[in-house]
Amino acid sequence: MKIVVDENIPGAAQCFAQFGEVVTRSGRQICPADVQDADALIVRSVTKVNRALLAGTPVRFVGSTTIGSDHLDSEYLREQNIHFCTAPGSNAESVVDYVLSVICTLEGLLETLLGGGRVGIVGYGNVGKRLGQRLSAIGIPWLAYDPLLDPKQHPGLASLEEVVNSTLLSLHAPLTVSGPFPSFHMLDASLLATMPASSVLLSAGRGEVVATDELLSLIDRRPDIRLALDVWEGEPAFSSELAARCAISTPHIAGYSLDGKKTGLRMVASELAAFLGQSLHVDDSEAAASAPVVSCIGDDALSVIREAVLAVYDVSGDSQRFREIIHTPDRSEQFDLLRKHYPPRRELGYCHLHAENAAMTSLLRALQGGK
Repeated sequence: MKIVVDENIPGAAQCFAQFGEVVTRSGRQICPADVQDADALIVRSVTKVNRALLAGTPVRFVGSTTIGSDHLDSEYLREQNIHFCTAPGSNAESVVDYVLSVICTLEGLLETLLGGGRVGIVGYGNVGKRLGQRLSAIGIPWLAYDPLLDPKQHPGLASLEEVVNSTLLSLHAPLTVSGPFPSFHMLDASLLATMPASSVLLSAGRGEVVATDELLSLIDRRPDIRLALDVWEGEPAFSSELAARCAISTPHIAGYSLDGKKTGLRMVASELAAFLGQSLHVDDSEAAASAPVVSCIGDDALSVIREAVLAVYDVSGDSQRFREIIHTPDRSEQFDLLRKHYPPRRELGYCHLHAENAAMTSLLRALQGGK
Protein backbone atom coordinates (compact mmCIF):
# COMPACT_ATOMS: atom_id res chain seq x y z
CA MET A 1 0.00 0.00 0.00
CA LYS A 2 1.01 3.64 -0.43
CA ILE A 3 1.02 5.87 2.66
CA VAL A 4 1.35 9.67 2.45
CA VAL A 5 2.86 11.09 5.65
CA ASP A 6 3.44 14.61 6.94
CA GLU A 7 7.22 15.07 6.80
CA ASN A 8 7.24 16.84 10.17
CA ILE A 9 6.13 13.81 12.20
CA PRO A 10 9.39 12.49 13.71
CA GLY A 11 10.02 8.81 13.02
CA ALA A 12 6.84 8.44 10.94
CA ALA A 13 8.52 7.41 7.69
CA GLN A 14 10.41 4.59 9.41
CA CYS A 15 7.43 3.50 11.48
CA PHE A 16 4.93 3.29 8.63
CA ALA A 17 7.41 1.69 6.23
CA GLN A 18 6.51 -1.67 7.80
CA PHE A 19 3.07 -1.36 6.18
CA GLY A 20 4.07 -0.26 2.68
CA GLU A 21 5.56 2.51 0.55
CA VAL A 22 5.87 5.81 2.41
CA VAL A 23 5.85 9.19 0.68
CA THR A 24 6.48 12.32 2.79
CA ARG A 25 5.00 15.75 2.08
CA SER A 26 4.81 19.12 3.82
CA GLY A 27 1.70 19.00 5.98
CA ARG A 28 0.35 22.43 5.02
CA GLN A 29 0.91 21.73 1.33
CA ILE A 30 -0.64 18.25 0.99
CA CYS A 31 -3.01 18.46 -2.00
CA PRO A 32 -5.26 16.09 -3.99
CA ALA A 33 -2.42 15.25 -6.39
CA ASP A 34 -0.39 13.90 -3.46
CA VAL A 35 -3.07 11.37 -2.49
CA GLN A 36 -4.53 10.46 -5.88
CA ASP A 37 -3.04 6.96 -5.64
CA ALA A 38 -2.61 6.70 -1.85
CA ASP A 39 -4.27 4.16 0.43
CA ALA A 40 -3.57 5.93 3.73
CA LEU A 41 -2.88 9.49 4.89
CA ILE A 42 -1.07 10.40 8.12
CA VAL A 43 -1.26 14.07 9.15
CA ARG A 44 -1.01 16.61 11.94
CA SER A 45 -3.46 19.40 12.74
CA VAL A 46 -2.09 21.66 9.98
CA THR A 47 -3.69 19.55 7.21
CA LYS A 48 -7.39 20.02 6.49
CA VAL A 49 -8.76 16.59 5.56
CA ASN A 50 -12.07 16.94 3.75
CA ARG A 51 -13.92 16.34 0.49
CA ALA A 52 -11.74 18.83 -1.38
CA LEU A 53 -8.65 16.82 -0.50
CA LEU A 54 -9.90 13.23 -0.77
CA ALA A 55 -12.72 13.15 -3.33
CA GLY A 56 -11.97 10.60 -6.02
CA THR A 57 -8.93 9.16 -4.25
CA PRO A 58 -8.49 5.58 -2.99
CA VAL A 59 -7.62 6.72 0.55
CA ARG A 60 -9.36 4.45 3.07
CA PHE A 61 -7.47 5.31 6.26
CA VAL A 62 -6.70 8.73 7.77
CA GLY A 63 -4.73 9.11 10.96
CA SER A 64 -3.83 12.32 12.80
CA THR A 65 -1.03 12.08 15.36
CA THR A 66 -2.49 15.03 17.28
CA ILE A 67 -5.10 15.21 20.02
CA GLY A 68 -7.50 17.56 18.20
CA SER A 69 -9.92 16.64 15.44
CA ASP A 70 -11.25 19.99 14.18
CA HIS A 71 -9.05 19.66 11.06
CA LEU A 72 -10.82 16.44 10.05
CA ASP A 73 -14.21 16.53 8.33
CA SER A 74 -15.55 13.59 10.30
CA GLU A 75 -18.98 13.71 8.64
CA TYR A 76 -17.45 13.38 5.18
CA LEU A 77 -15.06 10.63 6.28
CA ARG A 78 -17.90 8.59 7.77
CA GLU A 79 -20.04 9.16 4.69
CA GLN A 80 -17.24 7.79 2.51
CA ASN A 81 -16.56 4.88 4.89
CA ILE A 82 -12.99 6.11 5.40
CA HIS A 83 -11.54 4.87 8.69
CA PHE A 84 -10.03 7.73 10.69
CA CYS A 85 -8.46 8.26 14.09
CA THR A 86 -6.63 10.81 16.20
CA ALA A 87 -4.31 10.44 19.19
CA PRO A 88 -6.28 11.77 22.17
CA GLY A 89 -4.15 12.44 25.22
CA SER A 90 -0.89 11.67 23.45
CA ASN A 91 0.73 15.03 24.19
CA ALA A 92 -1.32 15.96 27.25
CA GLU A 93 1.63 15.56 29.64
CA SER A 94 3.74 17.72 27.34
CA VAL A 95 1.16 20.52 27.51
CA VAL A 96 1.04 20.20 31.31
CA ASP A 97 4.85 20.51 31.36
CA TYR A 98 4.45 23.70 29.30
CA VAL A 99 2.02 25.14 31.84
CA LEU A 100 4.35 24.24 34.71
CA SER A 101 7.25 25.87 32.90
CA VAL A 102 5.24 29.08 32.47
CA ILE A 103 4.38 28.97 36.18
CA CYS A 104 8.05 28.61 37.07
CA THR A 105 9.24 31.24 34.58
CA LEU A 106 6.93 34.20 35.20
CA GLU A 107 8.15 36.25 38.13
CA GLY A 108 6.25 35.61 41.35
CA LEU A 109 3.67 33.24 39.86
CA LEU A 110 4.85 30.02 41.51
CA GLU A 111 5.18 31.81 44.85
CA THR A 112 1.64 33.17 44.58
CA LEU A 113 0.14 29.82 43.62
CA LEU A 114 1.92 27.97 46.43
CA GLY A 115 0.88 30.73 48.82
CA GLY A 116 -2.86 30.40 48.30
CA GLY A 117 -3.44 31.39 44.68
CA ARG A 118 -5.46 29.26 42.29
CA VAL A 119 -5.35 27.93 38.73
CA GLY A 120 -8.54 28.10 36.65
CA ILE A 121 -8.73 25.44 33.93
CA VAL A 122 -11.03 25.92 30.93
CA GLY A 123 -11.58 22.54 29.27
CA TYR A 124 -11.43 19.48 31.50
CA GLY A 125 -10.41 16.88 28.96
CA ASN A 126 -7.15 14.94 28.71
CA VAL A 127 -4.98 18.01 29.33
CA GLY A 128 -7.25 19.64 31.90
CA LYS A 129 -7.56 16.49 34.02
CA ARG A 130 -3.82 15.83 34.01
CA LEU A 131 -3.08 19.44 34.83
CA GLY A 132 -5.47 19.33 37.79
CA GLN A 133 -3.95 16.09 39.06
CA ARG A 134 -0.39 17.37 38.94
CA LEU A 135 -1.28 20.73 40.47
CA SER A 136 -3.01 18.98 43.37
CA ALA A 137 0.00 16.72 43.84
CA ILE A 138 2.29 19.70 44.47
CA GLY A 139 -0.19 21.68 46.58
CA ILE A 140 -1.65 24.18 44.10
CA PRO A 141 -5.47 24.63 44.25
CA TRP A 142 -7.52 24.67 41.03
CA LEU A 143 -11.04 24.80 39.60
CA ALA A 144 -12.16 23.75 36.13
CA TYR A 145 -14.92 24.72 33.72
CA ASP A 146 -16.36 22.23 31.26
CA PRO A 147 -20.08 22.52 30.45
CA LEU A 148 -20.11 19.08 28.82
CA LEU A 149 -19.32 17.27 32.08
CA ASP A 150 -21.47 16.51 35.13
CA PRO A 151 -20.24 18.39 38.25
CA LYS A 152 -21.54 15.52 40.40
CA GLN A 153 -19.00 13.20 38.79
CA HIS A 154 -16.20 15.78 38.69
CA PRO A 155 -15.98 17.67 42.02
CA GLY A 156 -13.46 20.20 40.70
CA LEU A 157 -15.91 21.75 38.22
CA ALA A 158 -17.30 25.24 38.73
CA SER A 159 -18.95 28.04 36.74
CA LEU A 160 -16.98 29.91 34.11
CA GLU A 161 -17.16 33.08 36.19
CA GLU A 162 -15.65 31.29 39.20
CA VAL A 163 -12.89 29.75 37.12
CA VAL A 164 -12.00 33.06 35.48
CA ASN A 165 -11.52 34.52 38.96
CA SER A 166 -8.15 32.76 39.29
CA THR A 167 -4.51 33.74 39.60
CA LEU A 168 -3.70 31.76 36.45
CA LEU A 169 -6.39 31.05 33.84
CA SER A 170 -5.27 28.17 31.63
CA LEU A 171 -7.22 27.53 28.41
CA HIS A 172 -7.33 23.98 27.02
CA ALA A 173 -10.74 23.73 25.36
CA PRO A 174 -10.97 22.03 21.95
CA LEU A 175 -12.27 24.16 19.08
CA THR A 176 -15.99 23.68 18.38
CA VAL A 177 -18.25 25.96 16.35
CA SER A 178 -21.61 24.26 16.90
CA GLY A 179 -23.58 22.47 19.59
CA PRO A 180 -24.92 23.92 22.84
CA PHE A 181 -21.54 25.19 24.06
CA PRO A 182 -19.33 26.23 21.12
CA SER A 183 -15.82 27.21 22.18
CA PHE A 184 -15.18 29.54 19.23
CA HIS A 185 -14.57 33.03 20.69
CA MET A 186 -16.14 31.86 23.96
CA LEU A 187 -14.24 34.31 26.18
CA ASP A 188 -14.58 38.05 25.73
CA ALA A 189 -12.53 40.91 27.14
CA SER A 190 -15.26 41.94 29.59
CA LEU A 191 -15.28 38.53 31.27
CA LEU A 192 -11.49 38.20 31.23
CA ALA A 193 -11.17 41.65 32.77
CA THR A 194 -12.71 40.23 35.97
CA MET A 195 -9.52 38.25 36.57
CA PRO A 196 -7.70 39.21 39.79
CA ALA A 197 -4.97 41.86 39.84
CA SER A 198 -1.64 40.77 38.29
CA SER A 199 -3.07 37.46 37.10
CA VAL A 200 -1.99 35.44 34.06
CA LEU A 201 -3.94 34.21 31.03
CA LEU A 202 -2.41 31.16 29.35
CA SER A 203 -3.76 29.68 26.11
CA ALA A 204 -2.46 26.32 24.88
CA GLY A 205 -5.48 24.70 23.24
CA ARG A 206 -6.81 26.43 20.13
CA GLY A 207 -6.19 30.07 19.23
CA GLU A 208 -9.77 30.72 18.17
CA VAL A 209 -11.15 30.19 21.69
CA VAL A 210 -10.39 33.88 22.26
CA ALA A 211 -10.49 36.44 19.45
CA THR A 212 -7.32 38.43 18.82
CA ASP A 213 -9.10 41.77 19.15
CA GLU A 214 -10.55 40.66 22.51
CA LEU A 215 -7.08 39.89 23.83
CA LEU A 216 -5.75 43.24 22.62
CA SER A 217 -8.73 44.95 24.25
CA LEU A 218 -8.06 43.05 27.47
CA ILE A 219 -4.46 44.26 27.65
CA ASP A 220 -5.57 47.83 26.92
CA ARG A 221 -8.10 47.67 29.78
CA ARG A 222 -6.01 45.57 32.17
CA PRO A 223 -2.28 46.01 31.52
CA ASP A 224 -1.58 44.20 34.81
CA ILE A 225 -2.73 40.89 33.28
CA ARG A 226 0.12 38.95 31.69
CA LEU A 227 -0.42 36.80 28.59
CA ALA A 228 1.28 33.48 27.84
CA LEU A 229 0.09 32.38 24.40
CA ASP A 230 1.08 29.28 22.48
CA VAL A 231 -1.84 29.25 20.03
CA TRP A 232 -3.06 31.94 17.63
CA GLU A 233 -5.99 32.77 15.40
CA GLY A 234 -5.25 32.01 11.75
CA GLU A 235 -2.05 30.00 12.24
CA PRO A 236 0.55 30.09 10.80
CA ALA A 237 -0.37 33.75 10.43
CA PHE A 238 -0.61 35.59 13.73
CA SER A 239 -0.93 39.09 15.11
CA SER A 240 2.52 40.58 15.62
CA GLU A 241 0.92 43.27 17.79
CA LEU A 242 -0.56 40.67 20.12
CA ALA A 243 2.62 38.58 20.19
CA ALA A 244 4.70 41.61 21.12
CA ARG A 245 2.46 42.32 24.11
CA CYS A 246 2.75 38.83 25.59
CA ALA A 247 4.95 37.98 28.54
CA ILE A 248 5.52 34.59 26.89
CA SER A 249 4.71 33.78 23.26
CA THR A 250 5.47 30.52 21.44
CA PRO A 251 4.60 28.97 18.03
CA HIS A 252 2.08 26.26 19.04
CA ILE A 253 4.68 23.95 20.57
CA ALA A 254 3.21 23.25 24.02
CA GLY A 255 2.57 19.64 23.04
CA TYR A 256 5.78 19.23 21.05
CA SER A 257 7.74 16.98 23.37
CA LEU A 258 9.61 14.08 21.81
CA ASP A 259 7.72 11.69 24.08
CA GLY A 260 4.33 13.14 23.15
CA LYS A 261 5.10 12.92 19.45
CA LYS A 262 6.20 9.31 19.76
CA THR A 263 3.07 8.43 21.74
CA GLY A 264 0.83 10.01 19.09
CA LEU A 265 2.71 8.24 16.33
CA ARG A 266 2.42 4.90 18.13
CA MET A 267 -1.32 5.35 18.71
CA VAL A 268 -2.03 6.01 15.02
CA ALA A 269 0.33 3.25 13.86
CA SER A 270 -1.43 0.80 16.19
CA GLU A 271 -4.77 1.83 14.72
CA LEU A 272 -3.49 1.30 11.17
CA ALA A 273 -2.03 -2.09 12.11
CA ALA A 274 -5.41 -3.16 13.53
CA PHE A 275 -7.18 -1.81 10.44
CA LEU A 276 -4.90 -3.92 8.24
CA GLY A 277 -4.99 -6.95 10.53
CA GLN A 278 -1.22 -6.78 11.05
CA SER A 279 1.17 -6.50 14.00
CA LEU A 280 2.99 -3.31 14.94
CA HIS A 281 6.72 -3.30 15.67
CA VAL A 282 8.09 -0.32 17.64
CA ASP A 283 11.57 0.15 19.13
CA ASP A 284 11.59 2.58 22.08
CA SER A 285 14.98 1.57 23.47
CA GLU A 286 16.80 4.68 22.21
CA ALA A 287 14.34 7.10 23.85
CA ALA A 288 14.45 5.20 27.14
CA ALA A 289 18.24 5.16 27.18
CA SER A 290 18.51 8.91 26.55
CA ALA A 291 16.15 10.05 29.34
CA PRO A 292 17.72 13.06 31.12
CA VAL A 293 18.94 12.84 34.71
CA VAL A 294 18.28 15.87 36.94
CA SER A 295 19.63 16.26 40.48
CA CYS A 296 17.95 18.99 42.53
CA ILE A 297 19.92 20.55 45.38
CA GLY A 298 17.17 22.71 46.87
CA ASP A 299 15.68 21.84 50.26
CA ASP A 300 12.26 23.53 50.00
CA ALA A 301 9.28 22.85 47.74
CA LEU A 302 9.41 26.10 45.80
CA SER A 303 13.06 25.84 44.80
CA VAL A 304 12.90 22.12 44.01
CA ILE A 305 9.82 22.50 41.80
CA ARG A 306 11.35 25.40 39.88
CA GLU A 307 14.74 23.73 39.58
CA ALA A 308 13.33 20.44 38.25
CA VAL A 309 10.82 21.95 35.84
CA LEU A 310 13.21 24.41 34.23
CA ALA A 311 16.06 21.90 34.07
CA VAL A 312 13.88 19.67 31.90
CA TYR A 313 12.05 22.38 29.94
CA ASP A 314 12.51 26.15 30.10
CA VAL A 315 9.82 27.86 28.01
CA SER A 316 11.77 31.12 27.89
CA GLY A 317 14.03 29.72 25.18
CA ASP A 318 11.06 29.00 22.90
CA SER A 319 9.62 32.43 23.66
CA GLN A 320 12.88 34.18 22.80
CA ARG A 321 13.15 32.35 19.45
CA PHE A 322 9.56 33.27 18.64
CA ARG A 323 10.11 36.94 19.52
CA GLU A 324 12.89 37.07 16.95
CA ILE A 325 10.42 36.41 14.10
CA ILE A 326 7.25 38.25 15.14
CA HIS A 327 8.00 41.41 13.16
CA THR A 328 9.54 39.75 10.09
CA PRO A 329 7.66 40.08 6.77
CA ASP A 330 7.64 36.28 6.32
CA ARG A 331 6.55 35.49 9.88
CA SER A 332 4.02 32.86 8.76
CA GLU A 333 6.80 30.88 7.09
CA GLN A 334 9.08 31.45 10.08
CA PHE A 335 6.31 30.20 12.40
CA ASP A 336 6.27 26.87 10.56
CA LEU A 337 10.05 26.69 10.42
CA LEU A 338 10.27 27.04 14.21
CA ARG A 339 7.89 24.09 14.52
CA LYS A 340 9.66 22.06 11.84
CA HIS A 341 13.09 22.51 13.42
CA TYR A 342 11.95 22.35 17.03
CA PRO A 343 14.75 21.07 19.33
CA PRO A 344 14.21 17.69 21.02
CA ARG A 345 12.40 18.09 24.32
CA ARG A 346 11.62 15.42 26.91
CA GLU A 347 8.70 15.23 29.33
CA LEU A 348 9.15 15.44 33.08
CA GLY A 349 7.56 12.03 33.50
CA TYR A 350 10.27 10.33 31.44
CA CYS A 351 13.19 11.93 33.27
CA HIS A 352 15.17 10.65 36.24
CA LEU A 353 14.71 13.26 38.97
CA HIS A 354 16.62 13.15 42.25
CA ALA A 355 16.60 15.28 45.40
CA GLU A 356 18.73 15.43 48.53
CA ASN A 357 16.09 14.21 50.97
CA ALA A 358 13.08 11.89 51.04
CA ALA A 359 10.48 14.65 51.28
CA MET A 360 11.77 16.45 48.20
CA THR A 361 12.16 13.16 46.31
CA SER A 362 8.50 12.43 47.04
CA LEU A 363 7.60 15.89 45.77
CA LEU A 364 9.46 15.23 42.53
CA ARG A 365 7.51 11.99 42.00
CA ALA A 366 4.30 13.97 42.47
CA LEU A 367 5.54 16.65 40.05
CA GLN A 368 6.02 13.92 37.46
CA GLY A 369 2.50 12.62 37.91
CA GLY A 370 3.54 9.68 40.06
CA LYS A 371 5.78 8.11 37.38
